[in-house]
Amino acid sequence: MTQEEKVYRLLDTHSMLNQVMFRYVLEGHSASEEERLTWITSGFPVEIPVAMGLGVVYPEQYGAVVGAQKVGPDVCGYAEDLGYSQELCSYARASIGSVARPDDSPLEGLPKPQALLAGNNICGTVLRWYDAVSQMTDAPVFLFDTPPLEGEQPPHHLEYVRSGIDNLVQFLSERFGKPLEEDRLREVAEKSSEAIRLWTKCLEACKTKPSPLNCADRFLAMAPVVSQRGADYILEYYEALLTEVQNRVSNGLGAIREEKVRLLWDNIPPWFSIFRFFNGLAKRGVVFPADTYTHAWSGKIEGPDLFDTVARIYSNVYLNKGLDAKIDKMCELIRDYSLDGFVLFSVRSCKRYSLGQLVSKEIVTERTGVPGVIIEGDMVDSRLFNDAQIQTRIDALLEMIL
Repeated sequence: MTQEEKVYRLLDTHSMLNQVMFRYVLEGHSASEEERLTWITSGFPVEIPVAMGLGVVYPEQYGAVVGAQKVGPDVCGYAEDLGYSQELCSYARASIGSVARPDDSPLEGLPKPQALLAGNNICGTVLRWYDAVSQMTDAPVFLFDTPPLEGEQPPHHLEYVRSGIDNLVQFLSERFGKPLEEDRLREVAEKSSEAIRLWTKCLEACKTKPSPLNCADRFLAMAPVVSQRGADYILEYYEALLTEVQNRVSNGLGAIREEKVRLLWDNIPPWFSIFRFFNGLAKRGVVFPADTYTHAWSGKIEGPDLFDTVARIYSNVYLNKGLDAKIDKMCELIRDYSLDGFVLFSVRSCKRYSLGQLVSKEIVTERTGVPGVIIEGDMVDSRLFNDAQIQTRIDALLEMIL
């Protein structure tokens, strides 16, 4: 089958994305060799270590690579051989397994860290996960603690998180002998904010019918804004991506060739099946113009006190809020993106993200009038993904819509 006959359209900027991510991998190994590498969780204020000249790598992204290369059961199994339960997050098992057996893991595992920076605004597993890696690598752990939010952030809460940023700077300065210069932090913050702005415009373009991007497109294209915020070279990529997206909108070209049904996706994707799953549904005219995952990176770091802004932004990430805020966000996306239904992916590994989906499903349908379905599986460990069961549930949803 030729590309013209496929039901989906590949992005021309995908090759540029590959180059950006290849550079990210090389920079991580270089930083490790120079003993200035930090491992960092996805909800951590990356702008601060970047402004201090430190390298950063994300174990969650490595988990996605393990899943995409379809070796999740193997690499997660290396951690299970050490006694870790299959119930533990597969991102955690993938990175622990790769540290234990780097020669048998993709990219020969993640480069050795000199510090482990964990933010619990995404989940509580990260602290014990990084403690385990610390025991294996001798790298110290720093916890950026952000108490969960219910409603508005109280002043004492903000003050506490703000003090944690001061402690972070002190920890990194003592560990690496590097100061934090305000001018450099402002420069990094501006580049980070610009990357987020460009990314947000790409997401908002999907309100158009037909949608210029599908779920798989966004899940891949989000990688630099997660891991390389503050780097100047990712701005060129997002400018090119936005141009391509806007050209699709101007020419009435969708991510798939015949858009019939528009759905919302909730949670992390199954990385080992990302193209097969979403492109399989594309053959039936199903597109996903919005999802809760790629909308999680937002905010602009600015103002006279950058630490105050950092504290506010990183306290207010999607997974650090209560169930009401998550339901409000899904209803907002369904309304703003003119969606016909929604799919909640209950991820065995990510209990923080999946908690409350049964309740959410009922309330979202009640508020929006559109049907939804819950499917179960995992993001990395394909042993926990039942294709036949999932397709049956998706079929039932589509029957309600079509």
